[in-house]
Amino acid sequence: MKYLFLLAALSSCSSSEDKAVDVKEVHISIITSIGGLGDMGYNDQIMSGIMHFYEANEVSMNLLRQNKREDAEQALQKWIAETKGKGKSLLVLAGNEYEGLVTATDLNLSENQQILLFESKRKDLPEGVNTFRINRYGASYLAGCMAKEHVTAIIVAAMPGDAILNEAIQGFTDGYQAHSNHQVEVVYLSDNEDGFAMADRAYRVASEIQNAFIFPLAGGSNSGIYKYSREADFYLPLIVGMDTDCSMQSDRIPFSMVVHIDKVIEQYLRDWLNDIPMEKNRTFGLESGMIDIAFSPVFYRNLEIWEDYYAYDEYWENAYQSHLAEAIGKEEVYEKY
Repeated sequence: MKYLFLLAALSSCSSSEDKAVDVKEVHISIITSIGGLGDMGYNDQIMSGIMHFYEANEVSMNLLRQNKREDAEQALQKWIAETKGKGKSLLVLAGNEYEGLVTATDLNLSENQQILLFESKRKDLPEGVNTFRINRYGASYLAGCMAKEHVTAIIVAAMPGDAILNEAIQGFTDGYQAHSNHQVEVVYLSDNEDGFAMADRAYRVASEIQNAFIFPLAGGSNSGIYKYSREADFYLPLIVGMDTDCSMQSDRIPFSMVVHIDKVIEQYLRDWLNDIPMEKNRTFGLESGMIDIAFSPVFYRNLEIWEDYYAYDEYWENAYQSHLAEAIGKEEVYEKY
């Protein structure tokens, strides 16, 4: 329901009277990730950051929710035409799937127009297009290290070939296998982007996993894994919460890999509004604090201990501290290549 309110709120201007900015001269448009809203994770956190900025600033803002790439391309061209020469204008492309739109199109942006693209590694973006990315390798490597005592580790991913997922898969695999004699198995929910919205399929996959440390990389589909772990009696696997603090989703989550994308986008919007120049391409890694591990405050409540190694309360915190510097170092090496 809160996103129905958000859609309505962003269709009009903020009503605060004590801001100095003329809303007629400041325009922000957001094209959401395709099918991303409602995932209770990364994409909803983006909206949370945008809403927090919107409530605190006098700006004209509209939200464009897209279901197909073709619609996004039309929205991009419409934004270019309608905002050219008409005041300070920013277009936020809130998904790495839009990288092809800005690299394959002759944008010809005017001085008043700027684009912020999420999660791209490209160093050759057109003039007026800036990007950032959250490097997930280090935090994923750290999660893999923390899972080292478990004899089985399984990654449940939405689809093959996605750059963000591949980075996290590589990080977790490297961390786990550096400290374990066992290999990591990867299970894909789909061969395309549908895998990010297949909670029922993820539920069935979870039901087939007898005992493992599960690292879920499936967006909104992760909810199916959490749901099965809540409903199944004596469920053995442990699960990493993903993108946000998922401790209330399941008592089988000892920690979550939290991406503070809400803080990132809010800071970008605030800097843009205050005419602070954007870096062309910026990376936030484990050392930045914008991605980190958050321990579950409820994990040890009413917990059935199935493995001796995590029987004492400080196991996860100690594992984190033992491998944090190693993970940061490995991420620095990874980033160079």
